[in-house]
Amino acid sequence: MSASESRVWAAIAWALLIIGAIIALLIRPRDDYVRYWAVESIGLTIVVVIAWILVEIVSIVFAFTIIIPLALKVLYGLGVFLVWIIGIFKALTGDYWKPPIIHETSEWVRRVLRL
Repeated sequence: MSASESRVWAAIAWALLIIGAIIALLIRPRDDYVRYWAVESIGLTIVVVIAWILVEIVSIVFAFTIIIPLALKVLYGLGVFLVWIIGIFKALTGDYWKPPIIHETSEWVRRVLRL
């Protein structure tokens, strides 16, 4: 197992969200770096889904304004995209990145799944 292979699998785990995480965990179950990024990816997926639900609820409440839901959805999309791109870059460069909220969620996933 080379370090570059680990970095590629870590990036795949992050880039494809929970599907990539499952694939990476199945293919490289003993690789600590891949496991780290796979669990972070599961945390990202959970945070993205919960945030999307909250954005939709707020959008419904403020639907009469039109601009608030639109601005909120654009900011949500840009935020998710930015975190996703940074994560791919960090995984490929060999860094252990701990994005706020996502990392805390990942730690919870680690405890629950005993990874």
